[in-house]
Amino acid sequence: MSTETGSLDLSYNGSVLVREGCGYMLTFDGLVNTGGNSTLCFKPLMPELTTPMYVIWRKHQRFTKAGEVFLDTLKTVI
Repeated sequence: MSTETGSLDLSYNGSVLVREGCGYMLTFDGLVNTGGNSTLCFKPLMPELTTPMYVIWRKHQRFTKAGEVFLDTLKTVI
């Protein structure tokens, strides 16, 4: 059994490695397709671990139109 570890920023990329048998991935539920015909499954940790989520940006950030729509929608939801 290997004891090597790694990290990545994009859960989708990690899911590709896991599907190819390169290891396991610790991620939030819902970030990777685990339903339908997926060969991956999500197993929650016990006891449950939680973490606060933050969205941050520069004070006078200029956004693309898509970024503005995303931020406006996020503000409406929250």
